[in-house]
Amino acid sequence: MARVGPGQDIEMKDGDGPNDNPNNSRESLQYNKSAGNVGAVPSQNVISRDVKWIKSKIRKRQCRLFVEKPPKTDQLPPLRTEYTRAQIDAGAAGTGDTLCQCGYPISSHPHTHPHNGFPSDNWTVDSNTFSQPTDTFGEVEFVGYGQTERKYVRVDVTTKTNDMLKLMMDIWGLDKPNLLISVTGGAKNFHMKERLKEVFRRGLMKVAKSTGAWIITGGTNTGVMKHVGESVRDYGLTSASSTPVVAIGIATWGVIQNKQELISKDGNGSWPARYRIEKEARIRESCLDPNHTHFILVDNGTQHNFGVEIPFRAQLEQTVANMKTDEGKDAVSVPIVLLVLQGGPNTLQTVKQAVANNTPIVVVEGSGKAADILAYAYNNSGEEEIEAIDQDGNIVKQTRTIFDDSLSAHVQEMVQEAYGDKNLVNNCGVVKDCLEKRDLINVFKLGTSIGSQKDIDVPILHALLKANKGQDFHQLRLALAWNRIDIAKSEIFTDDKLWPSGSLDEIMLLAINLNRVAFVEMFLDNGVSLKEFLTVKVLLQLYNSVQKNSLLYNLLQKMKKKSGNKEKYVGMTDVGLLLQYLLGDFYIPIYLKEEYFSRIDTELELDGVSNRLPGERSLKNGMLDVALVMGNAMTGPVEQYRQDFENPYQELFTWAVLQNRQDMAKLFWKQGKEPTAAALVAFGLMTAMARKTDDCELAKKFRINADEFCSLSVNVLNECYELDEHKAQDLLVRELDHWGNATCVLIAVETDNKQFISQTACQSLLNSVWMGKLSPDNGTVSMLTCVLCPPMMFLLMKYKEIDNQQIATTNATNYSQFETQTKEGEKSQLVHRQTNAQLSRAQTMLNIKPADAAKMDSENANRNQAKRYNVFQKIYLFYSSPVIIFVHNVLSYLLFLGLFSYVLLIKLSRTVSVQEIILMVWVFSIFAEEIRQSVKSVMSSASKTFQTKLQSYITDKWNVVDVFTILLFVCGMILRFLPYDSTLEVARVVLAMNLITFFFRILHIFSVHKELGPKLVMIARMFFDLLYFVIILMVFVVAYAIAAYSILYPNSELTFELVIAVLRTAYWNLYGELFLDELERKEPECTFDSLLYSNDTLPRCPTEVGSYVVPWLMGLYVLFSNILLLNLLIAMFSFTFQKIQDNTDLHWCFQRYFLIYEYYSRPVLFPPFVLLSHFYLLIKWILTKCCKICVQKEDSDLIKKLPNEREIVQWENVIADAYLTRREHSEAENIDNRISIMHHRMEMLMSKVEDIQDEQQNIAAHQPSVTGGAPFTAPPPRPPPAQQTTVTAKMPPQLEKRIISLEDQMTVTCKALSWIVQSLQENDMSANREPPKLPELQTNKEIEIKRRKKVEDLALTTIEKKRELHYRSRSSPYPGSSVTRFFVPDDLVFWETPFPEYRPVKYLSPEVKANPYWADKEELIELPPNKREGKIKFNTFDYGCKVDRTSHLGDYKIVDGLPQNPFGRTGVIGRGLLGRWGPNHAGDPIVTRWKRDSKGQIIKSGAKPLLEFVSIQRSDNQLWSLPGGMCEPGQQIYECLKAEFSEEALGSLVQNEDKKKELNEKLDMMFKIGKEVWRGYADDPRNTDNAWVETLVFHYHDEEGSILNNFVLRAGETVEKATWSTASSSLQLHGAHLFYLKKVVEKLNAAF
Repeated sequence: MARVGPGQDIEMKDGDGPNDNPNNSRESLQYNKSAGNVGAVPSQNVISRDVKWIKSKIRKRQCRLFVEKPPKTDQLPPLRTEYTRAQIDAGAAGTGDTLCQCGYPISSHPHTHPHNGFPSDNWTVDSNTFSQPTDTFGEVEFVGYGQTERKYVRVDVTTKTNDMLKLMMDIWGLDKPNLLISVTGGAKNFHMKERLKEVFRRGLMKVAKSTGAWIITGGTNTGVMKHVGESVRDYGLTSASSTPVVAIGIATWGVIQNKQELISKDGNGSWPARYRIEKEARIRESCLDPNHTHFILVDNGTQHNFGVEIPFRAQLEQTVANMKTDEGKDAVSVPIVLLVLQGGPNTLQTVKQAVANNTPIVVVEGSGKAADILAYAYNNSGEEEIEAIDQDGNIVKQTRTIFDDSLSAHVQEMVQEAYGDKNLVNNCGVVKDCLEKRDLINVFKLGTSIGSQKDIDVPILHALLKANKGQDFHQLRLALAWNRIDIAKSEIFTDDKLWPSGSLDEIMLLAINLNRVAFVEMFLDNGVSLKEFLTVKVLLQLYNSVQKNSLLYNLLQKMKKKSGNKEKYVGMTDVGLLLQYLLGDFYIPIYLKEEYFSRIDTELELDGVSNRLPGERSLKNGMLDVALVMGNAMTGPVEQYRQDFENPYQELFTWAVLQNRQDMAKLFWKQGKEPTAAALVAFGLMTAMARKTDDCELAKKFRINADEFCSLSVNVLNECYELDEHKAQDLLVRELDHWGNATCVLIAVETDNKQFISQTACQSLLNSVWMGKLSPDNGTVSMLTCVLCPPMMFLLMKYKEIDNQQIATTNATNYSQFETQTKEGEKSQLVHRQTNAQLSRAQTMLNIKPADAAKMDSENANRNQAKRYNVFQKIYLFYSSPVIIFVHNVLSYLLFLGLFSYVLLIKLSRTVSVQEIILMVWVFSIFAEEIRQSVKSVMSSASKTFQTKLQSYITDKWNVVDVFTILLFVCGMILRFLPYDSTLEVARVVLAMNLITFFFRILHIFSVHKELGPKLVMIARMFFDLLYFVIILMVFVVAYAIAAYSILYPNSELTFELVIAVLRTAYWNLYGELFLDELERKEPECTFDSLLYSNDTLPRCPTEVGSYVVPWLMGLYVLFSNILLLNLLIAMFSFTFQKIQDNTDLHWCFQRYFLIYEYYSRPVLFPPFVLLSHFYLLIKWILTKCCKICVQKEDSDLIKKLPNEREIVQWENVIADAYLTRREHSEAENIDNRISIMHHRMEMLMSKVEDIQDEQQNIAAHQPSVTGGAPFTAPPPRPPPAQQTTVTAKMPPQLEKRIISLEDQMTVTCKALSWIVQSLQENDMSANREPPKLPELQTNKEIEIKRRKKVEDLALTTIEKKRELHYRSRSSPYPGSSVTRFFVPDDLVFWETPFPEYRPVKYLSPEVKANPYWADKEELIELPPNKREGKIKFNTFDYGCKVDRTSHLGDYKIVDGLPQNPFGRTGVIGRGLLGRWGPNHAGDPIVTRWKRDSKGQIIKSGAKPLLEFVSIQRSDNQLWSLPGGMCEPGQQIYECLKAEFSEEALGSLVQNEDKKKELNEKLDMMFKIGKEVWRGYADDPRNTDNAWVETLVFHYHDEEGSILNNFVLRAGETVEKATWSTASSSLQLHGAHLFYLKKVVEKLNAAF
């Protein structure tokens, strides 16, 4: 292999990008078919473009310079003795192979000689590694984990993240994410309880699947990553969701176990690579997790070094977060959230990096270690609000995190317990840094307490809402996807939020499709108008978005096929046909009634492109050709001629009912009008849908929902009837224009709603119709008397008009009572809209104008006047009443049966008698009446074809009986008049059978009786039971009959008589006829001679065997048939009887309607005189059709057009509101609801009790350290890593302060009691016995003071340690960049401590690289060591550059021509952001004054005064700091301090030259009295190994406040804000500024 120099890449000839592929860049990465078997090596010309792109853009990294690594005790054991090239590249070498400092063996290095100019012991990643095209990519199959293949790729750590996005989205085919969830935490020894694991998995997958998120983890089969992978396996890959779960594992290539299996042999990828997961992991290696979907393996040329992928992962996540979710103008960036579970120090670093990137973080409290530490610190730290002044001089309020000493001590204990003493200072500092922006932290408690098991999606959602502040619609989409109405109400739909008209329409449609009922109701409450929202296009979208595997979809397609609709989408006429198909022919939907629905071009509406020709008819030949008026198709969208629906709630209600979305349907039901009719239609649709499906569960749901709507209709009707009987009856018979031109009663009858018909209101209406104009007070005896003796009607009959005054008075009283209630305000209570209730209706008001009220009073007055009928009117009203018509028809029918029986018994002969002629005329009149009924039924049907009309007629079983009876009579009469003697006898038989059927017809009359009517239903049901039973019975009968006859009479001839003889014996055995004489018959009574028994001379003798076997066989047959099967039949009949008996009233009331309707619609005359009525109707029809004479249509009592229709509708809505209000109240008071609420409260109470018990246990566990006499000691060191440890929770500082306060009070109380006891003893007033001894609380107080002192000392010591170990100088990322420092533990900071693995990162900022005047020109680190000497003079004053290169600490070391940081390693080499090699001098002024109250008195904390100092907020890291800066070349420290303070803290507020001069004089006076506080090394995050900041800190204190009080602080151009801050150890300041402040506080003896 040719040698590759630094920064050189191997040249690639084929570097086409993925977008160059004309056939779409998302083609498969696999080879072409010509490549042969999977994994075969293809020729160069058949490699896909994607593979070429990967090899040109994606690279790996390898070591070029071998530097021997000292052997260690944890070196890997030998695995193999022979290695392939790929295995050597992967690092599969044993202990016999010398390792390089990169971690790979010497055999994997192509070059064994050092590079020119580099020493052999100086190995760095930047200088000693090079990149080359990757050979590790493709698809990986995990052996033993199924056939699913995952995408993977090995990438260089310096790979551009934009290239990675192209790989993931264009080549791997991933969809753009709507959310990025980055999971970090414990990599090993992380275990969760099963219940907690279930909560975590379910919540994580709920978020991922609902939002289309990417989940990014470490990708290995350990710790948190394994749990995430199992979540994907259990909830993601097995889900039928259309949105797949994407879990991307980003791991370090050098720590992957068995990584040699992923390297392709030919460099063109593996398809697939077979990867094996071993049970036992090797040292510093981990296996890939088999449940992740994609893997990115980051390579920096080293092996067995964890954390290489961390900076690459952070950059990739940030790049993804910068993408837009959509292409539109309102598109938002991809939200990102960091999920933290358990974890170690690296997890703390990751959280710190996320805080720096303003990424929201969800910390799972209870998962252990880092997560628990962060959660505890977050929960117990505080915030303070400060007032600062910005650059414009405006006062800005800002919050700042407070981390007090007690919390710092507790956090240090927890960190020490979790991770030991190693890196203690660094880890504690990172915890504090993570809380710099508290608003980014969200804590989710993963506890075991009852009631605490909430999904983790809640805090993730809160975090995302914080990250998307100001993006209301994006937030709303997220809340809608999660179905979190509580989040939407509390976070998005606030009181101050105004939504423009129509802005929520798109989301409203999405909510309806997703069945988000609560969201739809909320949108309606917040200004969404359904009149504007629901257009024809929207309704078409709803019906065409029905799931293809649903019942509604299949029914719509069936209607579409019947209607001849050849368009791509379902039209509104198809929906109308479906409604009519489900409800019945009586129902005429608006989609079939109005012509414009037939003209809708669905393709034009939904796609914007029409496939219709300009003159093409809108409907093809089909069933709609008759149903609709045809017309040309419109050329434009429907919106041009129809803007909205008159009743949009009804359209959406119907859609929801067809979709079986009960809650959605109830929402639109309670918001719409005509609730009774709507509920009845819903019942009919759902019961019909239940009959159309074969899915038992779906049918059960339909029936349950239908019963609920039936209950709603019944309850609303009863409420109306109780208030006003007259209006309730009008409500039942009012013609409903919006509901198929039907009435409530008709809908209930046609949909078989027996419960509704059986209600008092319906029965009262039927009674009114049944009696006609006759008063209900007329008894049965009086009516029969009047029928038999007509003149008695003038004496006995009463009419309704006579009692009308009383009815009108009752109605007026009811209305006045309702009006009085309305005036008293009860109406507003009934119709008040309660948005939080389960059921509520839109507010309706009954507004009656004065003119209308006067008209009603006039009508009531006219109604109160009793009407008097004359004699002729009374006669007509009497005979036209349905009850009288019924009586006449019954008497007539009884006479008819008597006449028919007389003719059949006496007068049926060859000679035609007068009685026969009368009988034939009578039957003809019955036939004519049946023709009239059938014609009326067919003509009144809404069906458009004769077939369906005829079908609707014959569905009535009594119509079938009538037709059959008349046809049988006709057949009998035809046979009677044939000139044959035999036909007369046949006619006699036929007429006798016909008489039976006529007698059966009289059963129909019994349906009017309350007791006999249900019995008819029982007979009908039992008849069908009998049919099913006979089918079973015939199996036994036929089996026994054939078997017995074949044994008794073998070898019989096949004749018709044989069939009769075989079945005869077996059938009559059922009734007890055993035919034993035939079985026991013997010669000479019978014969075996075939000639004799064939000519019927003698009967045939049974065989001898049959005489013995058949009786036994008959015994078994009779046993089964008579005992078992007949008892089964009795049980079936009993069940049917009891079932009908339990609902006797329902069946009787329902049957009664049909009887009343039949006789209400019959002519007044009865057969045979009904022929006169038929003749009259015929003449009337002829005059109407032929002569065009308008005949006035008679009013119907069962369907009416009411003049006060609007009043009735509003009145019904008011009553429905009242019912719903009472229902909600009763449900709230329901015992089950109360028990549920109490149970929930008990769970919450038990959860709080358990939390209190946990806190008490924690307090008890730490009691010795709080109140005991033992000195304060740190917790024991952390156990070995193999054991799982949990961080013990500490007592919250607030609780600790309260306990201390109580102890102080108890001390004072004890002192007072001691003084009282002593006073009583001195005055001889004490008791004889000794006084009780009070506890020595003062000792405890002293212990507490000591403990508090130790806590303060610990905080101060921590500050000292952080400075000594220059914590800020080792923090990542490096300021102003994404560079991550090489991690330097606390115990390896100093140069004296050997650290052979130390690989610092080289960095030089772009602004320093531009060679500004304040920076050195020489870039020493790029020169070989032997050429660095003499370039820059160190440890002296550089007169050439006018730079002081001496250090306040003395001479510093120069190693290989580079200055060495005197405080130790920083993880970065070069200069970074600093301009000078070596020390960079700066000045930091601390300007202070005493904190005073409004009276000018100094405020104290305890016994020490509070000190205020000037602080500024930096622009680069948003941290608060002292006003200071770097010294310019040749500038004195004094001048630098004054200039920096004026520039940063005072700004440019003073414009007047005189005042500016006065200000400078005062500043000079103040700066002259300044005193030096500190001179030395500054712990600054910009420090590197070769450049660092040294500062001179001066303190300027205004004791009396005479100088500084006249100054007005103002932020300068280089800072954000400036303010006076109170000195405290809990502050988070930039660099080592807190250490400098501590020096000043100690000097002034102030509170800290």
